[in-house]
Amino acid sequence: MRKQAATQLSEDAGLKALLGEIRQRHGNALLAVLVYGSWLRGSRDTMLDFYVLVDHYRDLDSRWQGWLCRLLPPNVYQIHQQQLGQDIRAKYALLTLKRFHHAMLHDFHSYFWARFAQPCAVVYTRDADVEASLEEAFSLAAANFVGHVLPTLPRHFGSEELWIRGLGLTYRCELRTESGQRPASIYASNPGYYDGISRALAAQGRAKFTVAADGGYRNLCGPAARALAGPVWWLRRLQGKILSVLRLLKAAFTFNDALDYLLWKIKRHSGHYIEPTARQRRHPLIFAWPLLWRLYRRGAFR
Repeated sequence: MRKQAATQLSEDAGLKALLGEIRQRHGNALLAVLVYGSWLRGSRDTMLDFYVLVDHYRDLDSRWQGWLCRLLPPNVYQIHQQQLGQDIRAKYALLTLKRFHHAMLHDFHSYFWARFAQPCAVVYTRDADVEASLEEAFSLAAANFVGHVLPTLPRHFGSEELWIRGLGLTYRCELRTESGQRPASIYASNPGYYDGISRALAAQGRAKFTVAADGGYRNLCGPAARALAGPVWWLRRLQGKILSVLRLLKAAFTFNDALDYLLWKIKRHSGHYIEPTARQRRHPLIFAWPLLWRLYRRGAFR
């Protein structure tokens, strides 16, 4: 499925141009490029989302950017290309393949494993070893996602309930602008993919659930795991809100026109928009907070 999506994307001239710029920027350090998110699900009113995985941070514009990425991955950048008179833009998140792989198995917060339990397309890999490492990372992400969601589910559940519940939990662990219906729409965009993961994990015994006689699933989580699920997810939400704010602060140093992009995304998902002043655009870290607070009070994001 990933290869099929990557083949279809490879025919997109705009994506080829953006991929070429990424390869030029990161040279020999580049290990893999992934496409994920709304654009991959067919939405064309959004910016392309890449994940760029590198071997090291030595080729970044400055040493402090590497330190920022080590402290709080990923770094986020914006790129654009001119194609047939159109300005094609994308953003990409960057971190090392080693840190990416580690996050899928060991991170407490869901930021990475929730994203890559979902579909993505691998549009570039350096070699077969990198490709194998990515496949393992995606498998770990799915198993980790399901394993953390299971204690919140009833004794008997279906695949749709598993994924909508899990996506809802992980969305609440970040500052999100999407509506509460977003998890259901994500599942509905590719139910075969999500149901296939559920069947595979149940068959492999990699999580505490089995296939029930009626085709649903039987939850094997014990009372202790169920009792801890609420506090654990509360801690993830608390950690996630803090990390989201810190990532926004960090993006102001790496992402061109960060405030305009953020306001565009808020408007796209919530319909709320406030025009920033020139001073807020020039110095978002200092002057944009009242504007964001007003949007938050309007319910533009949670």
